[in-house]
Amino acid sequence: MNPRHVLLVDSSGYEDLGGASTVLDEVIRRVDRTRYVPVLACLSPGRWPEQVRAAGTSAYSFPRTRLRSPANVLKIASSLAGVVRAERVDLIHASENSALLYAALAGRMASKPVVWHIHSPLNARSRAERVVAFLLRRLPPAHLVFTSPGTAAKTMPFGRVPSSVVFPGVDVERASRGDGGRARRELGLPPDVPIVSTFARVEPMKGQADLVRAVGLLGNDHADLHVVMCGPGDRNSPYRRHVDELSVAFHLEDRVVMPGDVRSPLKEDIVAASDVVAHPSHAEAFGLAVLEAMAAGKAVVAAATDGPTLLIEDDVSGVLVPPGDVERLAAAIDRLLDDPSERRRLGEEAARAARRYRVEDMVPRIEHIWDEVLGPTS
Repeated sequence: MNPRHVLLVDSSGYEDLGGASTVLDEVIRRVDRTRYVPVLACLSPGRWPEQVRAAGTSAYSFPRTRLRSPANVLKIASSLAGVVRAERVDLIHASENSALLYAALAGRMASKPVVWHIHSPLNARSRAERVVAFLLRRLPPAHLVFTSPGTAAKTMPFGRVPSSVVFPGVDVERASRGDGGRARRELGLPPDVPIVSTFARVEPMKGQADLVRAVGLLGNDHADLHVVMCGPGDRNSPYRRHVDELSVAFHLEDRVVMPGDVRSPLKEDIVAASDVVAHPSHAEAFGLAVLEAMAAGKAVVAAATDGPTLLIEDDVSGVLVPPGDVERLAAAIDRLLDDPSERRRLGEEAARAARRYRVEDMVPRIEHIWDEVLGPTS
């Protein structure tokens, strides 16, 4: 039986992969290649395609230059269709909402079925989004994959298109083998200071400003507490400047560390060094960073949005606080820093809960959807 070829289309291309792109990267790494051969196409510039090619998988980059230009949309869709023909692709799997239209058009051009992998609710708010939604409804996929029930419930309807929920998975072994001492040495942190960390792209929705305010409210009660905020982002953006200004206002500039995007093994090392992992995001469809910290046995304090409420049972496997409630966030961090036994109890239960979301289970579920769409092999 010859393996089938799947073109994985992602709107990212960055080396600093977000949660959705990390899921796709795991599919590329773990797919059963006796059955499926992955091919990657990225719609943004970056080093991810280079890394994938270096590991032996075909990868292409078609950076979008004018996002609202119909001519540019058709040009990229035509390029994707060319990859479909050149790589003998049987199925297109599009991940992240901004990749869906390009993949749908390429599938129509090349007469190949398309699967949409929706990680955050797909809805039309702006005029441009309404135009895209109008087109997507006329180019429906063969199957919809949602990252969580909340994402499925909040996405605009697509008629009779079959759908599935496939939770992102975590590599439990990798998540739990971090070296906290190595992280402290790498970041120049003293060996005995408490650390609260967070992992998210630096943008307003992710709530880094809330975390700085929360630590500022703790004042002298935790005067040696250090904050490590990991995640990609423009250092010159207004929001990043706002976070820096808050750090200065609360006299935290020497205790807030922002190393940018971090990958394995440093990522796992920082989690291991952390006393508490915070996730104050104002909206989160799933929260892979939350799951990774739980798998490492850490006490997590998260804003009670869709993803964290799915993953965490409040005061059992973590702590949930209202989104944007800085005082509740500060109180939860304060309580856990003062109570090592409570941190340990929550971390142990978090590790048990995280085993329900293993990456080893995620990839076969996606393969099963491909089987359903393509039908039996000849």
